[in-house]
Amino acid sequence: MVARKLHRIISEHPIMSSSSKSHLNRSLLVILDRNMDLLTPVQHSSTYQALIDDLLDHKSNRVEFSIKAENDSNSSTRAKNNHKKIDLDPDNDPFYSKYKFSPFPEAIESNGIELQEVTNREKAIRSKTTTTGTFSTDNNADGSTSAASDLVSAVESLPVLMERKKQLETHTSILQAVMNEVAARDVPHYFELESALAMGNYKKDHSKAKAEVISLVLDGKKGTVEDKIRLIIVYALATNAPAADVSELTKSIMDTLIDTTEKDKMKTFENSIKYVMNLRSLQMIPTIADGAASISSTSSVNTSSGNTDTLLSFLSRATNQATGLLAKASERVSTMLAKVNKHHVTRVVENLCEMRPNTEDDEYLYLDPKVKGDVDVKAIRSVTRSIPREVITFVIGGGCYAEYQNLFMLTNDKRRITYGSTELVSPKSFIHQLGRVS
Repeated sequence: MVARKLHRIISEHPIMSSSSKSHLNRSLLVILDRNMDLLTPVQHSSTYQALIDDLLDHKSNRVEFSIKAENDSNSSTRAKNNHKKIDLDPDNDPFYSKYKFSPFPEAIESNGIELQEVTNREKAIRSKTTTTGTFSTDNNADGSTSAASDLVSAVESLPVLMERKKQLETHTSILQAVMNEVAARDVPHYFELESALAMGNYKKDHSKAKAEVISLVLDGKKGTVEDKIRLIIVYALATNAPAADVSELTKSIMDTLIDTTEKDKMKTFENSIKYVMNLRSLQMIPTIADGAASISSTSSVNTSSGNTDTLLSFLSRATNQATGLLAKASERVSTMLAKVNKHHVTRVVENLCEMRPNTEDDEYLYLDPKVKGDVDVKAIRSVTRSIPREVITFVIGGGCYAEYQNLFMLTNDKRRITYGSTELVSPKSFIHQLGRVS
């Protein structure tokens, strides 16, 4: 319905009648319904930007958080002083622009390395200004003039260097806040299990899948109630687990809750599970695991065992560096650098771009503003079609950073992808939405 209305609006626009451009290189607009993939907005993530949105208070590029301080008698004053509000702008923040798509451990390591480099350069410049006296031009005038010129140049670069240091220290604070949540909630453990479920690793062993989920759900030290509900939703969507098993897992969480507030929150979460199960019973959502595929992370960091040593080395070194990041962080963080699962939207867009037969390219409604009525893709398959150079993907419903970043992996020198959605929602907001529409 949405596609047909948009098609009519575009086809009736004056620019379509006046344009003489060939249809071969026009953009491809892919419109998708959120119900086609409820798993991606719920899953735990592993990249820096997605974790900020998941674990911290993040909206409209502003992130708010508090860093807990130890050994402080006046905790209320300290909490007030340590509450931060930071606006993130990748266009003016080189570190965020470069590492927002990166696995979280890589962002930690890079922040420590870059901050140390900037600190060393600052010390070198300040050392020159304090140890170098006035320059005499009586003897060796050329050498003195050159040295003075170098010093002036170094001093003039100091404001830029200090601004760079300030940005890096800001990310140090954000990384520490994220790390606090990652370690406290054991996010890597949830990420690993959900990824394995989504990739179909338990497709032939449903009993093992259930056992793994039960083990994590009943572990009172790992994850919040929200984390556990998200895992159950992934389990329900990725494995087609029996409704009785899903109900059993949900009830097991309720039985472990003592706090009344948590129980009230649980009722909303229960509704979100009911909504997912209703859609599944009506066969209104695809089988996630059957179409799962994986791609290696685009990160330049080596995912071999040596990478673990690199991360642990950094975490050990961080205690003595200006970064002050938590060296106590979970060893399991390094496992976030595993292979990345292609999400549903990514697979669909890739199939459409590559015009692969027996995929969505055959099944999806295909409209062309220059052609009246629907276009039969199978009928024109024999005709040479140009692979689109620009793709606009729009999700009707809540979008998320994890989906955006996963889709971005399809970009290359010959293809540019733009992602949009009705709104960007955090996993927490999304499951609350599911609970309200049930």
